[in-house]
Amino acid sequence: MQTGLAPIYNENTEILILGSAPSVQSLAKQQYYGNRANRFWEVLFTSLQITDPIDYHKRIQLLLDHHIGLWDVYHSFERKGSMDHHFTEYKLNDFRNLLNKTSVKTIIANGKTAYYEIMANHLFSEQSVYCCLSTSGANNSRAQKRKMEW
Repeated sequence: MQTGLAPIYNENTEILILGSAPSVQSLAKQQYYGNRANRFWEVLFTSLQITDPIDYHKRIQLLLDHHIGLWDVYHSFERKGSMDHHFTEYKLNDFRNLLNKTSVKTIIANGKTAYYEIMANHLFSEQSVYCCLSTSGANNSRAQKRKMEW
């Protein structure tokens, strides 16, 4: 099974954005949303009304400065390619440690797969959970709707 990326957060994190699992490209780069077709960074920085610094480490620092963390619902998984509908096996992340070290109040699911797992497994009982249209390149034809949701 493949293993996802480590969470990005600090003690000031109040908003946690969760995807399903990193894409093949993201795993290769060891960077969240490393597939150029994925519009996560563009969508997020547009919604925050700040300029995307492009550099991955600067992006992460800006997220943390805005009290935003990143992770995925799946810790390990089997999947052919990068599409969510190709998962054949998976293990969920354990969020207890992160929640004990932060003041997360809001969870944003980046897409339906993450949202489904959050709700079906009752992962967050004390946080508000929202589902936004996935930033995946597969949704780029729905860019306007996605922009409004984020």
